[in-house]
Amino acid sequence: MRKTVAMVFAGGRTEEMSVLTMRRPKAAVVFGGSYRMIDFALTNLANTKAVENVGILTQYRPSSLVDHVGIGLAWDFVGSRRGVRFLPPYLGPEHSDWYRGTADALYQNLDFLDLHQPDDVLIVSGDHAYQMDYTALLRFHEEHAAEVTLAFTPATKDPSRFGIAELNTEGRIVNYMEKPEHPRTNLASMTVYAFRRDVLVDELKRHAAGGEAPKSFQIYDEILPRMMARRRAYGFVHHGPWEYTRTLDTYFEAHQAMLGDTPALDLAAWKVRTNVMARRAAPPPPTHQFPGAVVNDSILSGGCRIAGHVERSVLSPDVSIAKGAVVKRSILWDGVEVQAGAVLEDVICDKRCVIGAGARIGAAGALVPNAHHPKSLTCGATVLGTDVHVPPGAEIGKNCIVFPRAGKAQLGHSVASGTTVSMPLSWYGEGKP
Repeated sequence: MRKTVAMVFAGGRTEEMSVLTMRRPKAAVVFGGSYRMIDFALTNLANTKAVENVGILTQYRPSSLVDHVGIGLAWDFVGSRRGVRFLPPYLGPEHSDWYRGTADALYQNLDFLDLHQPDDVLIVSGDHAYQMDYTALLRFHEEHAAEVTLAFTPATKDPSRFGIAELNTEGRIVNYMEKPEHPRTNLASMTVYAFRRDVLVDELKRHAAGGEAPKSFQIYDEILPRMMARRRAYGFVHHGPWEYTRTLDTYFEAHQAMLGDTPALDLAAWKVRTNVMARRAAPPPPTHQFPGAVVNDSILSGGCRIAGHVERSVLSPDVSIAKGAVVKRSILWDGVEVQAGAVLEDVICDKRCVIGAGARIGAAGALVPNAHHPKSLTCGATVLGTDVHVPPGAEIGKNCIVFPRAGKAQLGHSVASGTTVSMPLSWYGEGKP
């Protein structure tokens, strides 16, 4: 098989994810308790033997992502011929712009492709959850003498959210529309692209020269439509679970899909790799379930201390659930502490939050959409940002969003469903991601 270099788009914040991407790119968002979103792309690349070198294009608050990926050891991207390199924007003799879009990010890193001289360039998104060995895609790309090959998957729900393609019997793309109101098929783009390197370089240089205005600086907006019109463009169909999780609703629903007798998302079966040592001197200890604790249909990461009741929930490392506390259908990230008698139902809780004794979150209130994110948060889940301290006895309704570091002054009274409890940006500084 021909030589392939991979590029991972991992640089953006997703506005619909609200406080979960306030201090980190979506690629660094926790998923499935012990993983980050980028783990899926890196695991898939690690299992694709044709890929030896990976460039990660990142821009928005990348520190937690850099800490997590490290030198790529967890995915075996180390050695004289294998490696992972972060490719942030930089000052140069000819240009010094921030990345203005995915196409611009690739253009500013053509020297990375010149360094490795691959035959093909595989581009993947770092914020989708799925299992895929890209070998079959790359083989299809080569066998069809394609200049660009896009990966598609049948969308089972609302395909109008995605780029949608029509393919002929050979697999050639005959029509492609980005988020069409009335899709003609359900083949949704996975944001996985294989390009012949010389073709990609030519298209990026032509785009940068400005001869084909207007400019959005996005691959999917301009580069791909033009290539489909004048190049050999094919579609490869992948079958299997694929989670985009662009909204808070879909993020919550994806975690519920990990549970039950036959989970729709079985991350253990996917053998996802992650860096368990990020910011640690040693791995977390085993989880401790104390006498009287009840755990039902849940995923528990290492280091948890459970003395209360946990049901249909996903817990990251070092979560503490005190005696008498009840946690149902919730997603609790690293270091969350739930004190005695607190009740959490349908809660997404970012790192290091403390839920005071007797507090009630999501257990009561009207099911109304969040006022600030009415299209992202409607399912009833309440979302807490990092380092939130919910005072003892406080009550927070459904579909609420609480900004990082909120405390007694902001939460010392009842918070109605659909409310966003915001904080002045000057309050944050840099903080921990």
